[in-house]
Amino acid sequence: MNNCDLKPLPLGTSDFAALRSDGQIYVDKTALIYEIASKRQKFFLSRPRRFGKSLLISTFESLFKYGLRDFKGLAIEKLWKDAGTYQVVRLDFSGIKSFVSVEDFSVKLTSLLAGSFMPLGFSYEENTAVNLMDQLSNWLKTLSPNSLVLLIDEYDAPLTGCLSKPQLFEDARKELSEFYARIKSNDGAVRFFFMTGITKFNKTSIFSELNNFSDLTLDVDYGTLLGYTHNEVEQYFGAYLDRASELLNKPRKELLSELTNHYDGFCFERSATQHVFSPWSLLKFLSSPRNGLIDYWFESGGRPS
Repeated sequence: MNNCDLKPLPLGTSDFAALRSDGQIYVDKTALIYEIASKRQKFFLSRPRRFGKSLLISTFESLFKYGLRDFKGLAIEKLWKDAGTYQVVRLDFSGIKSFVSVEDFSVKLTSLLAGSFMPLGFSYEENTAVNLMDQLSNWLKTLSPNSLVLLIDEYDAPLTGCLSKPQLFEDARKELSEFYARIKSNDGAVRFFFMTGITKFNKTSIFSELNNFSDLTLDVDYGTLLGYTHNEVEQYFGAYLDRASELLNKPRKELLSELTNHYDGFCFERSATQHVFSPWSLLKFLSSPRNGLIDYWFESGGRPS
């Protein structure tokens, strides 16, 4: 099989618009995305690293910013009836996971928030009696109802980064809780709120500030939102399976069975009936089949420190 006949694998691509414009394979999850995005709610989803959380956030960003521009031929194209576009703020807290003091964290959080809201018209004034959170809250009050979409990726990165330092953890938690409290008090402006992380800190006040969140982490309706089902692997990556079968001189059915045993089995819903492949492991294998069934996810995203 000629490699030029294969569509590019979405390996390491976390930007939805870039993935689509490059013609990379996209496993169509947009029917599920529609079910979420069509609601005026706040959602939380926890998944391990390397399972596509950032790509999901980017997909929501494209949908609310540009409508169906990047969704031609996908399931949502026939479902999405919202003709409007929204002001979208996307925050990636993984960029502020390293800090040595609460002062250091405050500077980084201020820079992230001020810089992210600035393109929408927010202007942060330093050296005034009104702090950033109050300034942000006052600005949010000026927005039209249902005009803002807030997307937060890796919300827990600053907290997991200082788990071994209880006081620093508590100081960072307080600052983050204050931010979420401001969002909650200006709920009218928020059309949609989606937040991801690798864990949920139930025993902190972060989630009490956002007690109206819908937690999709183990929801039976969204167990396959991230990761690839067995049918999706055969449907979208059939040509790559054939290529790997040829390179390894192994029948496709046998190869698929080995892949299932090695990379399938992740379960993210309460009924424990739906399993998905680790997307990172499967894509890494398909890109270089002759390297064998390496534990790609564990090596890159699952190895504990």
